[in-house]
Amino acid sequence: MKRKKLLVVGSIPDESNLLNYGGATVLMKNYLDYLASQSEYEYRFVQNNRYSNLRTRQRSMWRNYSYFFPAFLWRLFGCDIVMFNFSDHGTIYYFPLLSKIARLAHKKVVLRKFGGSFEFYIKKIGQTQLQRALDAIRQTDLIFFETQQGITHLQQLIGKSDNIHWFPNVRKASTIRKNPSDFHGRCVFMSHINKEKGIEDLIAVSKLLPSNYTLDIYGEIKEDKYRNINFNESGITYHGVVSSEQVLKTLVEYDLLLLPSYREGYPGIIIEAMSVGIPCVSTYAGGIPEIVEDGYNGRLVIPGDVDAIKQAILSINATNYSQYSENALKKFEEEFESDKTNKRILEIIMH
Repeated sequence: MKRKKLLVVGSIPDESNLLNYGGATVLMKNYLDYLASQSEYEYRFVQNNRYSNLRTRQRSMWRNYSYFFPAFLWRLFGCDIVMFNFSDHGTIYYFPLLSKIARLAHKKVVLRKFGGSFEFYIKKIGQTQLQRALDAIRQTDLIFFETQQGITHLQQLIGKSDNIHWFPNVRKASTIRKNPSDFHGRCVFMSHINKEKGIEDLIAVSKLLPSNYTLDIYGEIKEDKYRNINFNESGITYHGVVSSEQVLKTLVEYDLLLLPSYREGYPGIIIEAMSVGIPCVSTYAGGIPEIVEDGYNGRLVIPGDVDAIKQAILSINATNYSQYSENALKKFEEEFESDKTNKRILEIIMH
């Protein structure tokens, strides 16, 4: 039986620029690494962010276009299935044209949509562009969305379909493990530093916590007003941006991940924390409730409720920490371990 050939389109991380090291690119590389480890699959990859690190955005865009389209067309005719891996922007603006070209070439078309903010993103665009994208999605053979919430919203837009599947944010299993009996009230925030991520609530909470609790922050400062803040005055230590290879090694030095976001997609940092056995205190924003079960592998509160955040942090303590830690690891292994998920998805695609 002839092996089906897969063409994968997507963005991978720019290892030289930590600030451009986003969740979608990490997921794409994770998927490619899995494909490379499976000898039964034949695939080719076309990168659509190859020149993302050029000095100007316009120069980067045109250099990407000049590379991508010839590479895509050249590889298209040697494959049977085309898998497009896009975030919101790519799904709306690139997928309609590229999927049409693939269909004209009689290829099976697969869309994997990263992130959980699609319903918010489409409110910012015109109806003509939205309908063009939705028409393309309706004609797609297989659709994978990162959140269950996103699937529900998509079905409201295009109608129910058996071709829509859940492809969650995943991470590789790690040999690094948190000692579940080691609890000292060490809290960490690891994400973009802006108001939407709840940074002001964290500053307020840090002033309310007992003196034996600590809070360290890692991440890029995304809004200028936070560049001049003296975090130390609030009992917070700011460490700057952490490299991808140091994320797990850094997380395991703490007891709780804090992410009091007002708006979220499907934050990979929570999944990374769970992979080493660290529970999370977060909010009912976006796809977070699909990852964190309140009272099981973490705690959830309403966004903006500083007192509730404080109480949630204090509710996880030396007495119950080992159970929360074990549940976090169990949740990761059952739902978010990448090899299991990638295997299941590839079986669906190649069927």
